[in-house]
Amino acid sequence: MTNKIIAILVAIVIALSIVAYQLWRADEHRPVQAVVQEHNEPTEQVAVAEGPQEAKRAEQQEQPNDVVVDEDVSQDTIEVVEDDSKADAKLCQLIDEYDDWYPKGDSYESDKFMTEVKAWAFSRGYFETEYSQGSLGIKKRSDYDYYEIDDLEEMAKAGDSMANVRLAYRLYLKSDLESMERAQPYCDRAIADGYTAMVMCKSSYVTAQIHQEKHKDGDSDRTDPERLKALELEYSAWQHVSERLGDELGSKLAINMLPDLENEFDQETIEKTTQSLIENIEMQRQQLGINERQHPPIPKLLTYVLEKNGDPMNAFKACFEE
Repeated sequence: MTNKIIAILVAIVIALSIVAYQLWRADEHRPVQAVVQEHNEPTEQVAVAEGPQEAKRAEQQEQPNDVVVDEDVSQDTIEVVEDDSKADAKLCQLIDEYDDWYPKGDSYESDKFMTEVKAWAFSRGYFETEYSQGSLGIKKRSDYDYYEIDDLEEMAKAGDSMANVRLAYRLYLKSDLESMERAQPYCDRAIADGYTAMVMCKSSYVTAQIHQEKHKDGDSDRTDPERLKALELEYSAWQHVSERLGDELGSKLAINMLPDLENEFDQETIEKTTQSLIENIEMQRQQLGINERQHPPIPKLLTYVLEKNGDPMNAFKACFEE
């Protein structure tokens, strides 16, 4: 159902943030409990965007397939802080921009809207994930997802861009520092290829380095102030990279990953460092002969729902039941 799929897209913010927080707390060796509520079933989906069904090499663009969504996704994944029984005028206006809504079960579906959502999410690298047996992983929907990590690494080194981003994503989702460090060059290449979801891989790694610097051998007195300042500046800059690359969801993921920073930076300094990161991305594209990917725009309806704090399922129904 459309509104259930939107709920799952919102949950990707929770899922990727969990990984980032696990990295930040890694040195303390304390597991982080997922916000996504588990069910009796062994697997729970928390994000949506399909990968290809067949392997494609190098620069070839792949297209998403139909999204399969479990019908029992919990509404508890979305914090309800508003009265969604009343119709939201802005939401209803955005819904009215699609003329092909039809009732389906206890919800409403729009093929046009879903096509836009899938095209946007896949092009940015927000692949379908699942939360299973205590960890996050990519849902096996593509041939690439059945390769071992070492095999994907060889394919990535040979220039296979889809193998590269799948490798980066899988290493990132492992959420341990060793895997995160291994992922970095592949995250760099994925971002250069246009998969902006992997900006989270970069900012999460810097977050982990900040935590390490603050707690060297458990002694905060051994912190190097200059290194900490440089790391916090880089983190602040990565917060703005997704926005500069046109990824609205990514920019939301980067906000407030750390509880606070010890150093303050003026806007000019942050913008200068952000520009340096953008230039590095452009330089890698030029060196590898990568053309900048033209992404479809994020649907305005999806943007509004992602920003809304209430339950999108009830909010949708209110518009159709006026």
